[in-house]
Amino acid sequence: MKKILLGTTAIVAAGMIAAAPSAIAAEKIKLSVGGYMEQWIGYTNADDGGVGAVDQDFTGFDQKSDSEIHFKGMTTLDNGISVGVNVQLEANSNAGDQIDESYLIVKGGFGEVNLGSENSAMYKMNYAPAEFGIGINSGDESAWTGAAKNADGAGINKGGFFRSPFGSTYIEPLRANDSEKLSYYTPRIEGFQLGLSYSPDTKQDSNGQPNRDSNNTDLMMAGLNFNRNFGSTNFRASLGYGSVLDGSNATTSQEASAFNAGIGLAMGGFAAGIAYATYDDSGANDGSGINAGVNYSSGPWGVSLSYFHGEKDGVSDNAPVETLVGEAQHNSFMLSAKYALGPGITANGTIGHTKLKSDDTALQNTDAAEAEATYFVVGMRVSF
Repeated sequence: MKKILLGTTAIVAAGMIAAAPSAIAAEKIKLSVGGYMEQWIGYTNADDGGVGAVDQDFTGFDQKSDSEIHFKGMTTLDNGISVGVNVQLEANSNAGDQIDESYLIVKGGFGEVNLGSENSAMYKMNYAPAEFGIGINSGDESAWTGAAKNADGAGINKGGFFRSPFGSTYIEPLRANDSEKLSYYTPRIEGFQLGLSYSPDTKQDSNGQPNRDSNNTDLMMAGLNFNRNFGSTNFRASLGYGSVLDGSNATTSQEASAFNAGIGLAMGGFAAGIAYATYDDSGANDGSGINAGVNYSSGPWGVSLSYFHGEKDGVSDNAPVETLVGEAQHNSFMLSAKYALGPGITANGTIGHTKLKSDDTALQNTDAAEAEATYFVVGMRVSF
């Protein structure tokens, strides 16, 4: 698979070089500023600890936000090839990752090449049910759900909500997410499109040469999807697979792999879909997840009903004396609605319920083995 990607990239690069003598841009790239802002306020009624658990009170109001500023630009060379950039800045304070994504785009009749810090073809080509409130398939519900801990500091680990099947079907091996990548996407032909991605390691914003004796390196990811209208009906389906080709000798994450699939159908204002994902040989995040949903839109209004079920092997949070024995489960339900107030501006609301449960022997017979919350959240999304 790696040879296929490198061979395909070489062909694309050769075509671009051959056209280089006439590859003069009509003008320099001019950046445009865009992005989005989400502001939410809501009330959570959550479990507060109990038998064998440290008392913690998660019930009450809270305000949460998610915003990014995007700098984008593209120009077209005289040979018809377009070259562009995409830099995404976190608008909320984030000491660990202030620049979300930053990559180069080259596209033409041959397809599209992305080079830099960006999600893989496996992630970007995945189809999942649409939702109109906070995200059930991106781990947003974990922000509104507390998790009690026992006296040793052990509790259900919610870390797997993001980029792993415990909380999402948008996944990549070892949660590589925005690691440095080379990706190629074919043109869409008769509804079909193929994407291939290669990442030297799982690190983001790193120019250090990876040590293949102590790091998981050489990740390969592929996505294939189909999207086509049949009269007034739209049908879409996706498959994705990724694997670590060179597993670290210093960890148990030997040749970790990931798989996802999705299918959707839309007719008139109605749409329905289902998505599935799984991790293997990934340590504590090994497991699977499934997302199902239906939605209806009419004019400015929309309503969606969503469900997510996730499982993973690593069930305890950081605890010095516990071992990871057993399995954790996650179940979430959400009813959401949206109303378009104007171009790029929507009002949104969600009422949801999330339950986390662990059968880790270290947590049994304590209330730290379960976490449950019902929440009502309203807010606005603004894109610009």
